[in-house]
Amino acid sequence: MNYIKANNKYEVFVKNIGIKQRFEKLITKSVNITQEQLKECRDYALNESKKFDEYKKLIPKDIKNKELQQEVLVQRIFIEKVSECGFLNYLMSKGIDESVINKKKIAIKTAIANEIHTRLIIDKDEFENNKSNYYVGVHLNLEMEDKKDQVKRHLIKDLYNIEKVQIFGYLDYKFINELRYETIKNKDGKKEFKFFTKKASNYKGKKEYAKLLDIDCKWYYLNRLMPIDNLIKNLK
Repeated sequence: MNYIKANNKYEVFVKNIGIKQRFEKLITKSVNITQEQLKECRDYALNESKKFDEYKKLIPKDIKNKELQQEVLVQRIFIEKVSECGFLNYLMSKGIDESVINKKKIAIKTAIANEIHTRLIIDKDEFENNKSNYYVGVHLNLEMEDKKDQVKRHLIKDLYNIEKVQIFGYLDYKFINELRYETIKNKDGKKEFKFFTKKASNYKGKKEYAKLLDIDCKWYYLNRLMPIDNLIKNLK
């Protein structure tokens, strides 16, 4: 794996950010990305985007224009690499080597936009065919160019000015595998997505996968994840 690491732990800065949960606070981590890492992430994305067929599943069906497809592809590869760098930097701050990602089978899932992207999402194909033991939720806290426009809602504003990411927490495979889902219409006639754990009385009647943006997937709210520090304890 081509990991883009910070040169040393003294370049890494981690800040605690408390997120209100139903009963307590979730302590998330704001982690910086170095300028050198960002440059390498950009170069990596530009090079990898040439493998169009390998990555074309990252391109939303709404986008038909070839130039826009290429732009979105570069952005999507870039954000995945930046999120990985954020997690690598956090591991470095804890004195943990990056090799643990493969050894412990850790997947890093990225949310992009403030107020819009609030879930950790794993598509069905990845969940069934490339299973991980742990799924880490990272948020970039950015904005889309225009969330109401069919095309511009997929393009990220000021993406290459990003300086830090927010690690919300993690979930393990067993918990996510047991989640079940239902889509209903609320009293306003809008779609409402619900998840169910084994404790729910009507659990068995729910679907194994949700459908978000026409994609079958597993999802869970970022602000309900397990604290990332708990995962760190399992890795040492």
